[in-house]
This record gives sequence, structure tokens and C-alpha cells, in this order.
Amino acid sequence: MKRISIFAWIISVSLCSMVWAQPNTLPRVKSRPPRHPDINHAGRATHLGGYNFVSQAKPNCSNKVWELGTYPGGTWAALGDINDYGIAVGTGDVPPLGPDGVGETHPLAVSLFGPHAGEWIDLGTLGQATHDWEEPINTISNTGLIVGHSTTAEGYEHGFVWSEKTGIVDLGTLAAAGYPAYKASWATAINRSGTLIVGWSGVELACLDCAPALPVVWTPLQVWKHGQLVTKWKVHKLDTAAFPDLVRWYSFSVNDFGQIISIAWNDEETVGVPILWNQRPDGKSWKAMALPQDPDNPYILPFSINNRGEIAGSSAPADWSNWFPRFWKPLDHARKTYSLPLALALPEGYSAGGYADGINDFGDITGQIWGDAPDAPAARWNTKNPSFVESLGFPGDWSWSFSLNNSRIAVITYGGGSCAGASCGGAIRFTD
Repeated sequence: MKRISIFAWIISVSLCSMVWAQPNTLPRVKSRPPRHPDINHAGRATHLGGYNFVSQAKPNCSNKVWELGTYPGGTWAALGDINDYGIAVGTGDVPPLGPDGVGETHPLAVSLFGPHAGEWIDLGTLGQATHDWEEPINTISNTGLIVGHSTTAEGYEHGFVWSEKTGIVDLGTLAAAGYPAYKASWATAINRSGTLIVGWSGVELACLDCAPALPVVWTPLQVWKHGQLVTKWKVHKLDTAAFPDLVRWYSFSVNDFGQIISIAWNDEETVGVPILWNQRPDGKSWKAMALPQDPDNPYILPFSINNRGEIAGSSAPADWSNWFPRFWKPLDHARKTYSLPLALALPEGYSAGGYADGINDFGDITGQIWGDAPDAPAARWNTKNPSFVESLGFPGDWSWSFSLNNSRIAVITYGGGSCAGASCGGAIRFTD
């Protein structure tokens, strides 16, 4: 695999927003408890015609709320990521509805801008679909590549990569790399430049959180096929030798400098360690280091990392009674030393807890807060001022933001209000 490097920063400035085209090079699980413990849920794509996922129109300067609902005919949707061109991705059900009143669960995409704004796109499956609500652990690059997981016809969950040209493509598992028992995988994140996919490979059919799993990366390789250059993705196991007692590894995010964040557990799930991977100088492997942990809240789940090396996540006390928003910041240029997890503020009425999920390159963080107030709204923070916090004010009885982009647009999963389903997808821009 080739070393990830930065070719250029392409900065496009408007009166009130900045869209960063990410470095362009060629070469979001259960640990314990689920990634978010209050959520206990566990083909070919159709032709897209004129969709251009890279050159969609940029957002204008007005504050904006998008209430996108669900896929037409579906009953629920949840959005997990958005790229800098306003393409959001997530999961949801699609018709026809079954006897249980819901449709098959599929990965989905929707554009906020351009001639097809608000039109949902079914990305298909790898051969078999469930009828379950799924947390939207999938991401999209600025080059239009989408990664996630789907169930194969044989019943195994496999990571996938999707592009408009290829449709949905099985990324495979570690069974193809010398680990025959590891026949399942999840692809959880791709960096904005579209050069590196991360996730894990496990030994169970569809229960990657209840059995051994190993951290993996997929790197692209250009090969000739039928007279054309096509991209193949090769799976690699990350080196876990420094942590021999940890056997359940889950990776959630990767940035354009090749930094990867993971959580690793022992088999009994009594010890969990937040892990940061930095690429070694040879450009062919990664070295793992344990991130500092909160002495008062020993259970840490790191969720997202930005291109400045800042990490957003959440911590919990030993009894798992609640979760609190946190972030880490690098203390040296090499990003080999990090701060203790720093507390993010909780506003009056919402002091019971919260999650910090997504982080952009400006240090904006989004997630969810809750407390004595009747609602549980999506919230935002900023690493430059950890005492700042506000509810995003998205319409609905509750809302959650798993991710945001460098145009300061956050994707929202929400319920109530205009949402007729169990949950709906949306987005909101903030400019101050």
C-alpha cells in the first residue's frame, strides 16, 4: 500500500461558508454496550442517470434546515455522514413492506443540492437484506465513494464500497488474507480523499460484537480489466501485537493523514482501550497507541477524527450508568502525544449526559444531549471553546447528529414533528 500524502488543499470560499476539497491522492458497533446503548437494534444499485456526486452545487449562505423524511414508501431512515458536497448517506427501509409492516433495510444516499436535491437513492445490498433498524455506521468520501456493510446471500455481513460507476461491491474479509475463521466484516469509514477504508473482520455471521474481531484497512489498487483501469480494494490486518489481551477490535474513523481510531476490548469486555493508529514512516503499516483515558469515567468510545488529529468521543463511569461528551487533542506535531479526554459542556436542563459523535476540520463537534428536559436534541460543540454548547434546534421531538461536513452542515436523524416514520433523515447548517 502506498503512503497517504497531501497533494493539495483546494479551498472554495463564499460569503458565509467554506468548502474544503480534501487531499486527493492515488495511491460509526457494539463493543460494550452498543455504540450508543439506547439504540438496541441491531443486489445492485439502480442507475443514477445524471447524478454527479463530486460536482454538486455548493450550498448558499442562508441558514437552512432540511427535513428529508424517509425513502419513498419506507417507514424509517437514519443518516450517518455527509461529504463536503452535500451528499448524505445512511440506512433505511425500502418498499415493498413485509408482513411486519416495514421494508428491507438498505444503505441509502440523498443529495441536499442540485437538480436531484431531496431524492433518495437506494444503494442496493450484497444479496440479502434484513428488516431491522440499524445505526447508520457508513460514510462517504468527497470523491463519491460510499462504504458500509450488507449481508451476503450466504448470510455473512460484509463490508462494501459503492460508486456510481460500479454499484455496490463486496470488500471481502480477512478470510482472504490468511485468517480463514474471519468470514464477516464491516466497513465503517472512508477518508474524505477516498484513499483508505477502515473497519473490522470477525468470526461470526452477523454478530461482530459478540465474538473476536480484528481491525482492518482496505487500500486501493489500480488494475487492468477488459482494457480498462479499475480499482480493487485489498484487505490488510492491522498489527495488534502490542495489545495481546485485547481480542475484539472495532474501528470507527480515519482521516486523510492515515490516522485511524478504534476501540479494543478483552474477551470478557471488562477492559476497553481507546486506540489511535499512526502510519509508520514506511507508509506500509500502522502503529497502535493507547489514548489517555478519563480516570473518573474509565470506559471510552472514540468515534471520529478530523484532519487536525482531534478526536471526538464519549466516556462512561464503571457502572455504565451514563455517557458524557469528550474530545482529545494532539499535543505534539507528530501526533504521538495526546491530552486526557477533555470534557465538553452540557447546558442547563441537559446535564444528564450526551454523545460527541462527529467532528469536522474546524473543530465543530455534533452529537446528542439529554437530561431533565422532555426532548433529547442534537447538539454541537467546538474544540476551540469546550464551554460552548447549544442545541441545534432541529424540528421534532428528538434528534441526533452522527456527523457533519466542512460546510458546517450536520446530518440529522430525528423523530416526531413532520416525521411520520419511526425515524427520519434530515440536515441543518449552522454559520455562527
